[in-house]
Amino acid sequence: SGIISSVVLEPRETIANQRNKWKIAFLSSFMVTSFAYSTRRVDAEEIEFIKSLANFPYVSNIGFATAGFLVGFGTRLSNGCTSGHGICGLARLSKRSFAAVLTFMATGIGSASLCNPSCAIKFLSTTAEELDNFYPTRSSKYVAIALGSLLVGTALAGMKKVKTRDDNAKPTIGNTKEPVALLTGSLFSIGLAISGMIKSYKIYNFLDVKGFSTETWDSTLLYVMGGGLAISAASYQFVRGYSYLKNDAKVQSCPLTQSKTGGAFNLPNKAAEIDAPLILGSALFGIGWGIGGLCPGPAFFLASAGYPKVLYLWWPANILGAFLGKQAKKLFG
Repeated sequence: SGIISSVVLEPRETIANQRNKWKIAFLSSFMVTSFAYSTRRVDAEEIEFIKSLANFPYVSNIGFATAGFLVGFGTRLSNGCTSGHGICGLARLSKRSFAAVLTFMATGIGSASLCNPSCAIKFLSTTAEELDNFYPTRSSKYVAIALGSLLVGTALAGMKKVKTRDDNAKPTIGNTKEPVALLTGSLFSIGLAISGMIKSYKIYNFLDVKGFSTETWDSTLLYVMGGGLAISAASYQFVRGYSYLKNDAKVQSCPLTQSKTGGAFNLPNKAAEIDAPLILGSALFGIGWGIGGLCPGPAFFLASAGYPKVLYLWWPANILGAFLGKQAKKLFG
């Protein structure tokens, strides 16, 4: 969520600052991979399967916009989502992330359990007939291709070698991170697709506690987050200040792609306390997550693949929410 909002809300700083150009490389790789992978999916089979689910909430246009706004506002205010707090934060044993995860899981479970076909807030849901309009159209695919092409072009321009007076100068930190960002962007996209996290019904069936009684509860999210958390926790054992390894020679002070003289891990302040923005933002994120069944990663995958309701409704509302969330943080000092 932070990568996307920073690129959209602060494009000049992202493009001009060499240290931030990896973000564009990451997003462009993610978009291209998502679009390419989505061409293999058979949507007709999925539509029939979803219609067979008795407790699946069909999200309306207002529902998608509301969910996107709450996710954008909440993640910006709390500085994280399922990835930032749920995987990276828990892996480094952050007390802020523990509080955030407990909060957004609670509100996510609450909103998903309430926003079912019999949801009291009628404007958030629609009928099964609208499900066909959720999937990509020719025009929405063209829009996704145009946005992806813009990102790829910007990434390629940013990766050009910067001319310096010293031809023997070492590459900048930004340049060394961009090839790795290209790889990780593709891996993240493929991981979301293979794990099924791009399918909102899996999120609903995890968050909806009524599934225990109807035998429709889906544990996929638990295993995906657990697997990501395990890998992340193992990786932090090689980060100075977060490692329990006794062999200090194996601990890194900066990423392998950076020079030890100028590189550093970009990690939150360990002394930061649990505060109101964290709890409020996490709560709002959880509500939006439960309403729309989407968090930023899967939503970016679907937008990259040309899903119109995510591309035209969820993401514009998300960016607006992120902008207002940034302004709201100033009120807390």
